[in-house]
Amino acid sequence: MIATFHQCDVFTDRLFGGNPLAVVPDADGLDSATMQAFAREMNCSESAFVFHPRDPRAACRVRIFTPGRELPFAGHPTIGTAYTLHRLGLLDARSFSFEMEAGLIPVRREGSRFWLTPPVPTLGDALGEPAALARALGIDAAAVSEGARIVGSFLCVRVWSLEALANVDPDRAALRGILERRIADGNLLLFFFDSGRAWVRMFADIAEGIGEDPATGSAVAPMLHALAASGALALQMQGVEIEQGRWIDRRSTLYARLSWAGSDISSIEVGGDCVHAFSSEIAL
Repeated sequence: MIATFHQCDVFTDRLFGGNPLAVVPDADGLDSATMQAFAREMNCSESAFVFHPRDPRAACRVRIFTPGRELPFAGHPTIGTAYTLHRLGLLDARSFSFEMEAGLIPVRREGSRFWLTPPVPTLGDALGEPAALARALGIDAAAVSEGARIVGSFLCVRVWSLEALANVDPDRAALRGILERRIADGNLLLFFFDSGRAWVRMFADIAEGIGEDPATGSAVAPMLHALAASGALALQMQGVEIEQGRWIDRRSTLYARLSWAGSDISSIEVGGDCVHAFSSEIAL
């Protein structure tokens, strides 16, 4: 089978920025092993594969693979796949849903920017031992907030300065000494937040084979819920701008829109721009 694929840079308005994504727009007939091998060959954070939907409410079904494994949902593949299908003239609707392993993911198009509504993450308890956590992250104890917690699939850690964020160097072995292994080896989301802007670094789960991620759309909702739980997010704040990828030379910009029900976040949208990089073919 000769498969056409398209690579775009997601959460950026310039080539060679953002997070690269490979999209196979006609993946019917590909099995899981082949998709995993393709994702490993592309070596992007994720690759996306588009199928005819099983659910009649969905525009299409999308499966997502990192170089290490399949994911039930991820943000930059959702945005990048929507952009690619629209660019190819295969999806012209302004509002639609993708069928993913995590369920139906709503997507909207506003001009050239796409917005997704992520699944609501589960809010875990705050973790103790901020000093030990800071040491395992390679930064001073005073640089870490006491409100670190698991939200969804991310260990969310707020730091107090951009300098601290720049100096983060996770020691997974040290993290295993203070946390359950699944957490210590999992997604580490660190962020500095100030006046409606956030600067983010995300070190992906070891099993995904990614390392530090240039842009992580699925991390936006966990970060915002963590901030809200700690009282750091102003009530009724409508929008947040997020920068990621600065320290690996892949600057990315993500946008978040928030809706509120009283003092609780009722919904979040994550949006961003994309740039087409190239198209090619591969024998699968």
